[in-house]
Amino acid sequence: MKFERAEEIYNSPSNYEVIYDGNPVWINSLNPNKKSANIKFLNHNAVMDVPVGFLIEGKKLSS
Repeated sequence: MKFERAEEIYNSPSNYEVIYDGNPVWINSLNPNKKSANIKFLNHNAVMDVPVGFLIEGKKLSS
């Protein structure tokens, strides 16, 4: 996923499924300087920073 698309998803009023390493995640924040995202896994409370290129955009979820 390109950083610009990650920004669109992060700033969107809609919900989008985002995948990291096969797991659904929320994007908590973005770091434009490092082109990274702070993510939180939906199935547990782990939080970590990852390069945006490691994220995969899934489907748009109903609001």
